[in-house]
Amino acid sequence: MNAEGHRLLRRTAQRGRRSGRWLRSEEVSPPRGDFLHFLGTGGNPSGVIAQRPRTGGIWLNLAGTALALDPGPGAAYHAARAGLDSHALAAVLISHGHTDHHLGAGALIEGMCYGMSRRRGVLALPQAALAAGLVGPFHLGREPSRWYQGGPDVVTWRAGQTLAVLGVRVTPFAVHHGPENYGLKFEGGGLRIVYSSDATYVLDYLDEAGALRAVRGGEELLPPAKVRTVRGELTDALRGADLAILNVGFFWQFAHRHLTAVGAAELLRRSGVPRAILTHFDRSTAPDADAIAAYVAAESGARVWAAHDGLRLPIAGT
Repeated sequence: MNAEGHRLLRRTAQRGRRSGRWLRSEEVSPPRGDFLHFLGTGGNPSGVIAQRPRTGGIWLNLAGTALALDPGPGAAYHAARAGLDSHALAAVLISHGHTDHHLGAGALIEGMCYGMSRRRGVLALPQAALAAGLVGPFHLGREPSRWYQGGPDVVTWRAGQTLAVLGVRVTPFAVHHGPENYGLKFEGGGLRIVYSSDATYVLDYLDEAGALRAVRGGEELLPPAKVRTVRGELTDALRGADLAILNVGFFWQFAHRHLTAVGAAELLRRSGVPRAILTHFDRSTAPDADAIAAYVAAESGARVWAAHDGLRLPIAGT
């Protein structure tokens, strides 16, 4: 080895030792304050493929506890670029087993578990997603080796069964979308926040001609004059919340699988939630996100914002 090779060996070895110490032992505290940071505000296959908007999910900081919510592709990358260190995470929470809600979980689990060197943190997900292997055995902590002895505590959601994560209580409730899926209620620091996940809500409506129409897959929805029947369990789950995070992929299309903007307005009106932020936009709705939020606000009487990629929203006094 020549002299330059020896110099490179010494420098890279020193950096490697420092990197190892950072990866496995440096203590990282959660960021200060209660906030939502939107690592991505896109959803559905179009978002996964194009990443416009991104599909990184949400970082929730509440009561001194850092939580990753539905981390889709790119979650770790966008967290790092935002100055959010995944070492600080206390839990990775997955509502259901679709790509835009779980594919970024592994990288965040590695950070939470300090390079898989510690038994630390919680991974919570549906039983169906666990059984399907959507998070692999390494990130479940089920393939230990000399260097990788760590992993999270793995919890499967059961509707109504509360999970305590440091200063936050998380209670899942079943919603309808396709696979086993849960909305989540968060309580901590005197705040109550409800996340809808992807969920159907409107079951039937009166069209502008006064005809009653059911919401069915494969049938085009006509402009609604009045929403009639809804899934009351979603209304009940939101009652008493200080803030709702609503996945509104579409304005009025695909209501048999998604909470639409029309449905979100009805949900906020019926539940009485005073504040809401909309996310999980399809490419068809992302360019009109602010206008859609204004529409939902006007129809519901709530204060409503549209999230955008990289938005950090303080939630204590929003």
